[in-house]
Amino acid sequence: MSKYFHISQGLRGCYMPDNAYVIRADTRRQLKAALAWEADSLRDAGAIGCSKRAIAWLANAAWKASQDKRNPVGDYVAPYRFPSQDSYCMGLFASVATRADYLAQSDD
Repeated sequence: MSKYFHISQGLRGCYMPDNAYVIRADTRRQLKAALAWEADSLRDAGAIGCSKRAIAWLANAAWKASQDKRNPVGDYVAPYRFPSQDSYCMGLFASVATRADYLAQSDD
């Protein structure tokens, strides 16, 4: 059975993400591959963080949240920063989405 996830990246906190989209994943491996692709592009841009271990944790946490049908809460984050920043104020986020979110994105 397919599961849907919001993936976004940008400043942590109450700011608009720099990049956001919804994906459909049939397996946790597909979710991890999508997150790893996003992390690779961030590292190519010079970001520090989003290690393979952090991405594996992020995929696992989001997948487990999708299993809880009654309360799929949470925005799970793998922090990163750029060399000019003092702290890990940026993040790669993953959270549970719905099929309606996925279809709404497809219609745009």
